[in-house]
Amino acid sequence: MKNNSNNRTRVLPAFARRLAARAGRTARGRKGSSAVFLVMILSALLLLAGTLIQAAGLAAGKSYGDLVFRMAGRSLLSEYDRKLYADYGLFAMRSDEEQAARKLKRYSDASLKSGGRAGAVWLLPCEVKDLRVYLNDFSLLDADTFEQQILDDIKFITVNKLADKLRPAAAAPANGADAGKSRTINNQAILNSLPSKGLGGGGPSVASMLASGLPSAGEILNDGTDNFFVSEYIMARFAHAYAPVPNLAAGHTRFFQNEVEYILAGNRGDAENLKDVENRLRLLRFALNEVCVHSDSALQAQVNGVVAALCAVFEVIPEPVIRELVYAAWVTVETENDLKLLRAGKKVALFKRSDNWAVDVAEVPQIVMAFLTNPSEESAPDITATSGNASQYMRMTVPRDESGFAYGDYLRLFLFFTSRENKLLRSMDLIQINMKTGYYEAFLLREHYTGLRCELVMNGDRFIYRQSYDAPEER
Repeated sequence: MKNNSNNRTRVLPAFARRLAARAGRTARGRKGSSAVFLVMILSALLLLAGTLIQAAGLAAGKSYGDLVFRMAGRSLLSEYDRKLYADYGLFAMRSDEEQAARKLKRYSDASLKSGGRAGAVWLLPCEVKDLRVYLNDFSLLDADTFEQQILDDIKFITVNKLADKLRPAAAAPANGADAGKSRTINNQAILNSLPSKGLGGGGPSVASMLASGLPSAGEILNDGTDNFFVSEYIMARFAHAYAPVPNLAAGHTRFFQNEVEYILAGNRGDAENLKDVENRLRLLRFALNEVCVHSDSALQAQVNGVVAALCAVFEVIPEPVIRELVYAAWVTVETENDLKLLRAGKKVALFKRSDNWAVDVAEVPQIVMAFLTNPSEESAPDITATSGNASQYMRMTVPRDESGFAYGDYLRLFLFFTSRENKLLRSMDLIQINMKTGYYEAFLLREHYTGLRCELVMNGDRFIYRQSYDAPEER
């Protein structure tokens, strides 16, 4: 009995030890499983975090790339021709589609390429594919594009003119070295490259102007249409025969001196253009003077006195013939005097009355005789006007009322009736000719653009950008 008790006593500790050992092994196994489980969870969380970071990087990369390409487009637009802007107020860059695409890629790569230490992770990945640039919609040779540019410029000039009235007067810019020279284009290559090549017509005829009715000064000067602003741009940016070249920077020259006359007439030479415009002006003034002298009672009374005196001398000539000859001679002399006034920078009323009629009818016989005996202006005898104004044959008689239109205002009147196509295309001609002859010989307006359209695929999404000097942020 005692032995059995001892044996049970020895067995129980051994069993407890084995049980304790098994429990220890089970506990250690459970701890290992928990560790593995925790590692798996942590790995999944890290993978999720990496995926989220990658997705966030791609999303941020698109936004970043979008900004980069906007800035690249601005950088490209900043390469506008400085001289073209200085002389004509036009924003345009010289480029072609391939060159523009290369520049955009170079500008964007500088910001989109990963940098920093070797092996570093670039957190804003941008994969750009299929980059293309289109320029045709923004060609400066396009009439609508060109018109928009000049409309923006003339509005800017108008605002500056208003501001200039508040500033002290500045010295007028000097003309170029070639000012005063009459020139003719004989280079066929230049003629063939002109934007107006093939354009027919030399501007409005006086007959069509009179038939449609002449506008008043207020209608011409206050008309708020694009037609008015285009004409004002021409008067602001181009010279005419009796005004210095406007807005001409030091050292810059113009080929033609009679630039507005070129727009109206379209001839190759300065002298031809001036002659063409003066002939139209002469015809217009003759027609308007004819109307005035036949409708103003005071002028008719003067004619009656001269006709009576002439009928007493030339009894064989019928009175109606003498009357019409007096009318024709008086209107002719008055018309030539009008041109002299305009050349001297003075004004001539569009629709005259007796108080702004310059030549006295009593002078007409003497003037005609002086012309018949001595056609040369330089040696013409002095003739004193009965109205008290000093006058010489075919020189200049100044009327008592000097209000009216200056030469430039008559040019505005002709421009008012000139077609939009003539005005825009011949303005392009002048710009191209002047840039060729005074800047660089290879200049062509058709190689200049006012904006661009860019298409590309970035990080799987398609982007289209449309940027111009008028709307640089459009997309």
